Amino acid sequence: MKRTQEKPMLERRSFLKISLLAGGGVMFGLTTEHAAMAQGRGAPAPPPDPHNYIKVAPDGTVTIMAKNPEVGQGVKTMLPMLIAEELDVDWKQCKIEQADYDESKYSGQSAGGSTATPNNFTPMRQVGAAGRALFITAAAQTWKAPESECTTASGRVMHQDKSLSYGELTTKVAELPAPNLTTLKLKDPSEYKIIGHSQTQIDLHEIVTGKPIFTIDIKLPGMLHAAFERCPVLGGRVVSANLEEVKKLPGVKQAFVVKGPDFSGMPVGYPDLVDGVAILAETWWHANQARKALKVQWDEGAAASGSSTAFAQRAAEMSQQPPQRTLRNDGDVEAAFKSAHKVVEAAYSYPFISHAPLGPQGATAHFHDGKMEIWTASQQPGP
Repeated sequence: MKRTQEKPMLERRSFLKISLLAGGGVMFGLTTEHAAMAQGRGAPAPPPDPHNYIKVAPDGTVTIMAKNPEVGQGVKTMLPMLIAEELDVDWKQCKIEQADYDESKYSGQSAGGSTATPNNFTPMRQVGAAGRALFITAAAQTWKAPESECTTASGRVMHQDKSLSYGELTTKVAELPAPNLTTLKLKDPSEYKIIGHSQTQIDLHEIVTGKPIFTIDIKLPGMLHAAFERCPVLGGRVVSANLEEVKKLPGVKQAFVVKGPDFSGMPVGYPDLVDGVAILAETWWHANQARKALKVQWDEGAAASGSSTAFAQRAAEMSQQPPQRTLRNDGDVEAAFKSAHKVVEAAYSYPFISHAPLGPQGATAHFHDGKMEIWTASQQPGP
């Protein structure tokens, strides 16, 4: 089966919104609209409230928002680098802020699949390039000089012997119409001063000195600590557990079985929410000690018969069958093989391993006023 490649997010129609900030600064927000909507295949959604990617203060300070969740991959540093490069400011004069989750202001606020760079490489550069173009226009109008004769560097616009900082131009920039993002001239890679050059991760010093607050650090009045025991075989279900004994242990407030959905018929490895036993206690130590005392009888299910040897054997068998889908179909491969002077064949494989993160997973939940508020580390902060 041939698979048509989906159009990347880079082809979405987008526009820039410019606003004047209190105190004379200016902000730039990129708003995107699905191409399908733009082509009339549905009623266009109201433009979302633009959230500022760039704030330039009158003193020249540049604040750049990082929209994707940072889970250790460096995206909080990388995305602002793209904007700063095309804006033509020095990295040292930039401040980086983590944006809150808000899909009405941003799109694609997630982490996973190594998509942050390809999905945002052009849009983020366009935001920076649009800002630079506006500052050039503002300076050229101030001097009554041709824009083509103006240059930028380190957050300043120059023309002959004259120079103005971005901060000095913010008020005038806020009055200008936004440029068409598709007509912007982006930098040639040979001109990069930030992209492709080693930069220190923004939060590195705070992380190594123990300053960030994680979900495990949150303390609430009357808070209980939970431990969860799940089946050692993925998809296994609870048959019975010594709950009454566990409830009598020191510090334990409650213990109960959590029933996951019925995933029968689904592929092995599909379920995320699975059966298990939850223990609530006064402290994490009490909860974990009670977890050690748990005696659970499991119905391990079909996945219990799996093994690395069986997986490898099945993979070898499937490799000899016709492909289930074709991602690309360029040229005539078979003809090329027949005319080749020499054909080298090789098989590559990797072992079946647990996709286990290095850091412990945790969350804090607070139910109040009929709503559940959760603090957690997540690659997908949205629903």
